[in-house]
Amino acid sequence: MTGNNRSKSSSSRGVSKPGGRTPGQKQRPGDRVAARNLSRAGTHSSGSSELGPILGWTMAFVVIAAVVIGAAILISQQSGNGSGAIVAPTVVTPSNIPTDGRTLGRADAPVTVDIYGDFRCSACLVFTTGGTEQSLVDNYIATGKAKLVWHDRLIIDEGLGGNTSRDAANAALCAADQGKFWTMHDWLYANSAETSTAFTAARLSDIGKKAGLDMSKYQPCLDAGTHDAAIVAANKVASATINSTPTLYVDGTVIGTAGRLTSYDQLKAAIDAELAKPAPTVAPSPSAAASPSV
Repeated sequence: MTGNNRSKSSSSRGVSKPGGRTPGQKQRPGDRVAARNLSRAGTHSSGSSELGPILGWTMAFVVIAAVVIGAAILISQQSGNGSGAIVAPTVVTPSNIPTDGRTLGRADAPVTVDIYGDFRCSACLVFTTGGTEQSLVDNYIATGKAKLVWHDRLIIDEGLGGNTSRDAANAALCAADQGKFWTMHDWLYANSAETSTAFTAARLSDIGKKAGLDMSKYQPCLDAGTHDAAIVAANKVASATINSTPTLYVDGTVIGTAGRLTSYDQLKAAIDAELAKPAPTVAPSPSAAASPSV
């Protein structure tokens, strides 16, 4: 009898329903409490699923807001000083490097780097003050391995309207008339911004004074827009192929995707590749024919 009872008990446990109690088995008080807790947990879970999308969208909004605010702060930090008092440049072109107009470096340098830029362009500002141009100047221009040639590309004027970029370019060429293009280049970028107030006539005049220009020559050039026509004409030619600034060429080959340079290492590799090429050989002139013997 004892054995039979054990067999029946074992059999009855084997057919218990999932989540329920064994048929004919009374639910103990502890089991009833557990069931109530399980039911409550299920109710709370359903409520969480309803709040899930709301919570998700809230979190997404917070993340997007943080990104936008961070981007605004970064842009403001990289936009120079576009209004207020004129500030001195923190990155200065070495004065011991030879210059010729808008060319920086020795005339016989084996590699030519052409840069198309806009004095209001924020990406150009990063290129100039963020270390890339300084590394280029220190490692290649100052050592005579390459020369850097500036070209105006009025990309911000075209995008935002007005002639502020052109006026800044004219100011730089007025400084070039005094052999101080690269001095003015440094001062313009130290006070650069994409806003139209960055380079008003008054600010360009003040920048010229701070940069140490001869104002008796600079101011009339600035007021008359002496170089405006030449700048606009050159920009029209460049606009056919150049749609972003800064765009750089190394010995006539554009560097980066669509001219957009991504790193100094990219520029360095292009210059080193040009320097590694064998120098062109000059064929010797044919020797004079031997005089006939007598």
